[in-house]
Amino acid sequence: MNATRIAVVKSKLPPCCVRVLPQDTSIIVLGTYKLEQNGSRHGSIEVYKQEDSINYLLNYPTESAILDLKINPFNANILISAHSTGEIIIWKIDSEDKTKLTKIQVFDQDPECLATSIVFSPVIENIVSVTGTDGSVKLVDLERGDITNFSTKHDFECWITNFGSQNALENVIFSGGDDAQLIAHDLREPNTSIFASRKLHDAGVVSILPSTICLHQSHTSEWKTNNPYELWTGSYDDHIKSIDLRVLPPNKLIAGYPPRVIDELNLGGGVWRLTPSPLPNDDRVLVNCMYDGARIVNKDDAKEFEVLKTFTGDHESICYGGDWIEPSQVITTSFYDGIVQSWVP
Repeated sequence: MNATRIAVVKSKLPPCCVRVLPQDTSIIVLGTYKLEQNGSRHGSIEVYKQEDSINYLLNYPTESAILDLKINPFNANILISAHSTGEIIIWKIDSEDKTKLTKIQVFDQDPECLATSIVFSPVIENIVSVTGTDGSVKLVDLERGDITNFSTKHDFECWITNFGSQNALENVIFSGGDDAQLIAHDLREPNTSIFASRKLHDAGVVSILPSTICLHQSHTSEWKTNNPYELWTGSYDDHIKSIDLRVLPPNKLIAGYPPRVIDELNLGGGVWRLTPSPLPNDDRVLVNCMYDGARIVNKDDAKEFEVLKTFTGDHESICYGGDWIEPSQVITTSFYDGIVQSWVP
């Protein structure tokens, strides 16, 4: 079923990612990425307000391009951006001063390495994972500035990570890359991987969504909490897959044993990002399908994937960015055409 559009606007620079502020869901923040003909990259933080229309407010230019934006689940006034220069920038969202920032150079060994994504741990404060085009995953302590390297790298670009948060997965981090691998590491033992599997997808793994629970007083996030060993992955091969992380018996991960696929669906476009609904007990997921717009997908227990809504609207290029404004509204962006659209999920 096709979704209904609410509003549309064109961004100033190509949008690579988008976040909605949880403390004021009318505020939409874009991270932009502009590649010039001479090979240089720059970007900006663009801020919009969603009312009856999407209205431009202001922007903060950045010397490098922005590939990802994330909001701290333990402090919604902290926003972090991942940059084409291999650094992350910490922004403080503040009614008096929105431009306070700190920079951490994550990838300093390779000046050509781009920071491709950033993800906050939902259970350990001030810990983020950062991925790079050199195939590596870094764990960064934002308070101390410590950076941990994981021994097992992807053969090509690493695009995404995500943290487990329940039961035996509280210390597990998953990563996906252009080499079609899904890799799992134990945060306590970065020198060895739990598993590394190329058997799950036929192309690069670019999105990962584990069962999640984060019950901090400033932010509550729950998804698939009744299935703590369920993991969704998405790939350039157009497929979304549901994976059971248990190896039976016993009901836990065992080093060296890859997980098994329990369901999959071809969505008709590369499955770039998976963003769960902010509503408790709501397992709907917003899926960015690259060259084929976006979807709202659900999968009830013991049932198959179901596409609830499909939306393209004016998206004519890669649909990279997406977030929930509220349970009844989402926002999506497409890159080369600079289209930003809100619609009913």
